[in-house]
Amino acid sequence: MNKHPQFFLGSILGATGLLGIVSYFQFRRELQIAERRVKAQQKKIGTRFGDIYYGTQGVSSPVLVVHGAGGGFDQALHFAKNISHEFEWIAPSRFGYLGSTLPKDASPQTQADAYTALLDALEIERVPVIGLSAGGPSALQFALRYPERCSGLVMVSAISEAMIDVASNPEVMENLISALLANDWLIWLAMKLVNRKIIPPAGVPMQVIRSLNEEDTYWLQDLLKATLPIKQRRIGIVNDFLQIYKLAIFPQGQISAPTLIMHAKDDSLVSIKQARFCAELIPHANFIELQRGGHLLLSQRVRVRTEVEQFLRLVIRDT
Repeated sequence: MNKHPQFFLGSILGATGLLGIVSYFQFRRELQIAERRVKAQQKKIGTRFGDIYYGTQGVSSPVLVVHGAGGGFDQALHFAKNISHEFEWIAPSRFGYLGSTLPKDASPQTQADAYTALLDALEIERVPVIGLSAGGPSALQFALRYPERCSGLVMVSAISEAMIDVASNPEVMENLISALLANDWLIWLAMKLVNRKIIPPAGVPMQVIRSLNEEDTYWLQDLLKATLPIKQRRIGIVNDFLQIYKLAIFPQGQISAPTLIMHAKDDSLVSIKQARFCAELIPHANFIELQRGGHLLLSQRVRVRTEVEQFLRLVIRDT
């Protein structure tokens, strides 16, 4: 009789170990696929700011699209794919992401200067820019510092002022974030839990995830794949945290480019207050406040596609 508990315990431990081995090999396979995907799609240009890795997609009129935290050129192109195939999307990996050099001054202002260096190298004179989430500050700076190069500005779930509430101790948080992101397996595991609707992505309410249709679910799964390999994005993520903690307020009324701002009220990662603040400082900005969708504007993809595509056509036509 005493052997039965030991037998069952051994069976459970054995099954758990087998599941762990199978999961690890699945993780390794998916990580290798992600590494090959990034290497095959990215391009590189050397500038005075160091190497800039970037990706392109589509043809015709160029649009600069700037990824958020945890992203890279691939995350930005994933967003662009939902908008339209009629534009030439230029998607740089920001400082510290996917091989792009992290200069000593890795501020949004310097990042905006690096965008102009990339555009110069590509012989592109003037573009609209889209800032996604933590890509917002450098998109704002591009519109502010280079009005002659910026034909329009789009801010999607974007940061526009310092997020001083992200941590009480930036140095401790920097070390914690760096440690957590050192392991691709942890991110892969979290991705699987999101796919199974066990946990939601950052900034998205659980009820939004559970209500997604099949098309939106597949879109989210493809987006999550663009988080791997996380080790190649870690330096950029840490820099993002340091930068958004100390953002300077951009001057009121000095951005002249036509501006579209889209943000959801239930975004728990980047508060809707960020979008309202941005709308107050940019004259005549078109601010669309969505009721739901969370940080990723899930369930709002058709609305986002319609508004952004219409805006880009308008500013490109008037260029």
